[in-house]
Amino acid sequence: MDKLIYYSKLSDYLKDNKALWQATIVATDGSSPARAGMKMLIPAAEEVFGNLGGGELEHKIIAWTRASAPSNPQTLSFDLSSAQNANLTPTAMLCGGMATVFIEPLHLPQKLYIIGAGHCGKALGKLAKLCGFYVHLVDNRPESIAGEISEYGHRASLSDYSDIALAVDFGADCWIVIMTHGHVYDQEVLQQCLCQKHRYLGMIGSRQKVAETFAALKKQGFSPEELSRVHSPIGLLIGSQSPYEIAVSIMAEMIRALRQR
Repeated sequence: MDKLIYYSKLSDYLKDNKALWQATIVATDGSSPARAGMKMLIPAAEEVFGNLGGGELEHKIIAWTRASAPSNPQTLSFDLSSAQNANLTPTAMLCGGMATVFIEPLHLPQKLYIIGAGHCGKALGKLAKLCGFYVHLVDNRPESIAGEISEYGHRASLSDYSDIALAVDFGADCWIVIMTHGHVYDQEVLQQCLCQKHRYLGMIGSRQKVAETFAALKKQGFSPEELSRVHSPIGLLIGSQSPYEIAVSIMAEMIRALRQR
């Protein structure tokens, strides 16, 4: 395989942090069609790229990766004989021996959308990026996301907040923190996010402002149970005041949510 083409393809896949795993054959024994060092890029939905020897072994590796979507590196060993070793993943292959594959995620699985790229939003983005989140800043003010934002996030989008789904890729690994420059915008975004699938949803604000927002949303038909799942006021109670102190309290709450899944 041409390494230049392979890594060029890898770069293309990762531009938008789409789900992507790399499978590498690390060991074989017997008459396996795979050879140590063979690699394949396995996107969640797009066409795979590379070679793992073909046949059922390759098919099983692709199917397992897409079905399991591992967020941490995994090592699997496949049985290539009819002996059905209890310690190996079975196949219907009769070539004999075994093959071991190392599967690693190349994307950042936890996607954090910070709605509001003010001082607190950028401070949170910087910490979240250091903690391994893919950070997407969203704001309705062009000046807030102008210039180089790599210190605070991976991507930035301009949105008027009327259709937040145009900026947010909702799903099981979607983390959302709402901290716009106005409570009206906060409520508008929260209302939309409550109707979508997400992993974590938080909103900044004083207890009084949060209570007023929740009361307004209850009148619109949202149940107390739905609103109880919103982390608001957001962050752990550590007496935070400055943007980075606030970011630390929010990041700590998010890490707790991540580790207690």
